Amino acid sequence: MAEGEQKMGDRTCPRCGSTAVTRHRVIEHESCGAIKPEPAFCTADGIVCPDCGEQCDEVEFVSGDRPWTCEDCGHTFGASQKGATDGGTAWQQDAAAILECARSRIAATPSPASAVGWGRHVLVAIVVVLLVSAAAIATVGPGAFRPEQVATETTPASDPTADDPGAGDVAEDAERRISEETAWTSYRSIVVFRNDDVQAGYRSDAMRAVDRVFVDERVPVTQGVIPPLEDDRASRDLCQYLRQRKETHPETFEYALHGYTHERRTGFHGGSEFGGLPPERQETLLRNGTVALEDCVQQSPTTFVPPFNTYDDATASALADEGYAVVSGGEWFTRSYFDETSPFIADGILHLPNTHSFVRNWTTNEFYSQRTLERRFDDAYRDGELYVQMLHYPTFTSEAKLARLRGLIDHMKSKGDVAFMTVGEFAEKYEQGRLERTETGWRVEEPVSDGEPGPITGNGTSADGHAHSTSGTGPATGSHDTGSEHRLQSPPAHAESHD
Repeated sequence: MAEGEQKMGDRTCPRCGSTAVTRHRVIEHESCGAIKPEPAFCTADGIVCPDCGEQCDEVEFVSGDRPWTCEDCGHTFGASQKGATDGGTAWQQDAAAILECARSRIAATPSPASAVGWGRHVLVAIVVVLLVSAAAIATVGPGAFRPEQVATETTPASDPTADDPGAGDVAEDAERRISEETAWTSYRSIVVFRNDDVQAGYRSDAMRAVDRVFVDERVPVTQGVIPPLEDDRASRDLCQYLRQRKETHPETFEYALHGYTHERRTGFHGGSEFGGLPPERQETLLRNGTVALEDCVQQSPTTFVPPFNTYDDATASALADEGYAVVSGGEWFTRSYFDETSPFIADGILHLPNTHSFVRNWTTNEFYSQRTLERRFDDAYRDGELYVQMLHYPTFTSEAKLARLRGLIDHMKSKGDVAFMTVGEFAEKYEQGRLERTETGWRVEEPVSDGEPGPITGNGTSADGHAHSTSGTGPATGSHDTGSEHRLQSPPAHAESHD
């Protein structure tokens, strides 16, 4: 066993229950501010900083509690905490608390204002990637299907407000759709990309590089934005950049609210910013975060991506009351808390969990291999399933990792009968009855008149030949049956879901 490592067979991973857990020392690279567990610095070429790539002649070990890493699922968790009150085992402390001493030391170190601010953002983002567990594979739909070619049928659009002709915005939308021709197009699979942790002042070059991939590939993506709360230069630069991107590429980017400050406020399901808080407190955080993001991007978000992929019934109800259409957390979480892995409605809102991650080891930010990423998609494609791919732009620190993202997108496109959507677009089409499950995949209803493109397909164009466009907005959640729970329409009973 390497120096600085400690194994303890009677400890178990709070995420997967494995006893194969290892305790590591925490290293600080003073020249760039990186603070990570020791294995992240250890390479075949010696001690190399994982953030700046600099060969480290000297490093400093951070004093205090040391995090544990699960060798089976890659989850990083805490060591010891006296007087824990969150109902969990006391030593299962969040990694954020372990690095609190490092945060305090940096805050107390005299340095230029810009350096202090940059270091704070580094710490926040590192805590984020340490606390997000590698997403477990879970998918929607039947176990195995025969191949089917893309098929399109044209039908006249119906008036969705026939029973309520005075229904405000819905009526206006109905007026636009009446007399239009629509095409029901069959797809083997629907793919959704969700890019989390978009924030001010942290690795903006990596953020722009990841965005360029989606623009170049003409594939839409939901951006989980941590709302800027301060009127500083970094926040203004981020908001200007996001608005320009949306104006230039409206077909590509949806902006979702990704929490309030992305802090671990409770020990709910391993760590949560919202789950476990009193409902009134959740409502306040959600309302304030929504206003901050609206001020930033000049549009109202309808998708919520909870920090750490966790939330509770009170969160969902507050989102529905605030007008959100969909919440996208973690599949591992919805399986545990809601006993669901498919898209489902509960507490008046659609839940669309992510199913896959790029990161294999959250301690070292090691990615899954290209072959593994493609194989996982192939499994979902074969079974006609929804595929929600989570990524975190700060982990794309090299051209090789960006190439892995491009390679996965190109592999998906090569199938031909794959539709790409944002989280918000999926929710909007589902609410309007324009998206259905079939025995062999999905059917999507799209207008075929000029100026109304459909979802982007494997060849990089929409189903009707237009460039892809997504509003990023869904209907008001008040139209949901609040308090009811049901799944997206499934295939016949003999088709089993793939877990």
